[in-house]
Amino acid sequence: MTDVVDKRIAYSEAFKVQCMTRYAAGDSPVQIFRDAGLDSSLIGYKRIERCIARWRKTVLPKINGEPVPEKPQVPRVDVLKQKIAESSGIAAEHIDESNALREMLLESQLRRIEELERELKDVRAMLLREQKRNQAEMRKAERAGERMARYGIGKGAGVAASSDVAAESDAGGVAAGNPAAEPAE
Repeated sequence: MTDVVDKRIAYSEAFKVQCMTRYAAGDSPVQIFRDAGLDSSLIGYKRIERCIARWRKTVLPKINGEPVPEKPQVPRVDVLKQKIAESSGIAAEHIDESNALREMLLESQLRRIEELERELKDVRAMLLREQKRNQAEMRKAERAGERMARYGIGKGAGVAASSDVAAESDAGGVAAGNPAAEPAE
């Protein structure tokens, strides 16, 4: 990231190239940004998606000088098997293709579940704060209403004003200084 202004983030060319290289190798866009210290909870999924879509058209062709694929390249099964073997300590020849794909899918789903759980926790905290604020405002309004009732504020003020209007209209408007209402001689 090189600059942040208002709601706009400027990324360095080196980051764009690194991001698209990893994306072309099959890494998750969210994981790429997270590894760079830009968690989706900070910048949002939509911004990450838009960056990837834009960079697929602009940065990726510069990297390999080829037309940009519409979808990310899926890593070959042998690459997946090697990754699983490295992380689990099992020899690659003992990992079959279905296990490799299943393992990759499970890891992806676990990451997504963790992201959703964090998001849910944030939403719950926000709702709790909102609920507490609303309760405080309600208590404040109730106390104000009780004070008004105790001191008789708001009672009878409208009655006095309406009786003054009635007296003026009974007098034919003379009291109000309406010359059209004065008797003619």
